[in-house]
Amino acid sequence: MKFPAFFALAGVLTLAATSVACGPTSNKNQARRVGKDATLDSDAPSTLNNVEFIESERGGDPFTVGCADGQREGFADIAKFPTIAGCLGVWDDEMNLRKGKTSKACGDDLDVCSSPADVCAPGWNVCARTGDYHDLTDRISANQCSEGAGPGKFVAAISHVKIKGECAEAPGPTTRYPCLDKGYGAEPICCGEGCGQGGCKDSVWPGETRISMGKAEGCSAVTSDRNGGILCCKDPNAKPPAPPAKADETGGTAETGGTAETGGTAETGGTAETGDAPEAGDAAAKADPTKMPTGAGKDAAAKDG
Repeated sequence: MKFPAFFALAGVLTLAATSVACGPTSNKNQARRVGKDATLDSDAPSTLNNVEFIESERGGDPFTVGCADGQREGFADIAKFPTIAGCLGVWDDEMNLRKGKTSKACGDDLDVCSSPADVCAPGWNVCARTGDYHDLTDRISANQCSEGAGPGKFVAAISHVKIKGECAEAPGPTTRYPCLDKGYGAEPICCGEGCGQGGCKDSVWPGETRISMGKAEGCSAVTSDRNGGILCCKDPNAKPPAPPAKADETGGTAETGGTAETGGTAETGGTAETGDAPEAGDAAAKADPTKMPTGAGKDAAAKDG
């Protein structure tokens, strides 16, 4: 599909007249606006307008696919990439890639997002949201990040430097990265054919780290028309949602099929079919033939007396 977006002509923001669909039904949502500080110069990331994404089948199980709308736009081969997915979303203005999930799922085939994280399915979250680059390197190689994701670009929730304006060295086991707003090095790590390499290339895959080029939109200030492709990673301990409860095919349960109050149980000798419960004396006699009910004993004594 071709992702709708706004673009500027002669320095003026103008709504794109049309959006062309490729593959499944076109996304009904449109990115609302470019971030207020972004300009169409070397500082602005490239738009996702006119990108023809390679998608997985539509209508998949979100927990398996990784995208809340049941379809991937990046890393479309689910069997090859079972724990990382590229998912498209639409939201207003700029948002922080580390903003937490809300209760409202979203995606390019669903509603507008309240948070970029909402494009990720239950059990999945925006990759590297804690600053840990291993979220990426444990799942894919540098080459897979570049080529396996397919057309477009999909971003993770880390900038590619520790301190704005200073290139990071190759990471160690405990290295963590921030999510910066704008400026040199603030750009988020990126996978896909639309990503590029800046001056700092070592932060995740030494010499091969790719980013969403354009320092006007750092990790914590991204717009959906330029950085609406999100990398979603499967949580290691995620469990599939419980299936919905099935109705009792027999039309009844232990609670409704008969009790001592409504029709008898095995303990009192009654059945749900007759609705009758035996008298207390009968039950006691059956339990011990040598003993008579208390009431019966009094009656016999009265007759003898």
